[in-house]
Amino acid sequence: MVFENTLSGNKMINDFQSQSANSIPIRIRVLHVDNEPAVLEITRIFLIRVAKEDFEIAGALSAEEALDKLESEDFDVIIADYNLPGMNGIEFLEVLRESENHTDHTPFILFTEKVGAEVAKEALNKGADRYITKNGNSASQCSALARAIYELARGKKKKEDL
Repeated sequence: MVFENTLSGNKMINDFQSQSANSIPIRIRVLHVDNEPAVLEITRIFLIRVAKEDFEIAGALSAEEALDKLESEDFDVIIADYNLPGMNGIEFLEVLRESENHTDHTPFILFTEKVGAEVAKEALNKGADRYITKNGNSASQCSALARAIYELARGKKKKEDL
């Protein structure tokens, strides 16, 4: 599970934003998969508020819709709920990891209400980069989510630069 100090997390977001302001602007493309349109919209609003112009967020209401988007678009980070119609978030992750080659690993965050050490362990063992629960305050959840997105996007960029 991801538990981070809010002050150090906000410092990291501010540092990332000032680095992007001093260099070429970086837009992080995020694919958010959740079967509830309201959750997609609320999360998008909070993430944009936290990240300003750094994030470009596309939504999908199912894993199948997300897979279709991934065929024609590139994303820096994928966020998915566990409870999705058709296939759950971990099954979606498995399909992604099976289709990716080892040099093209898209960071994956399981962002879900499904709480439990077993779900977190399974997600991380199947290749999720982060497990963040939706339980609690929406603003603090999205702040933790934004920090994870920045961190994972930065790590992916460093790997690509090598």
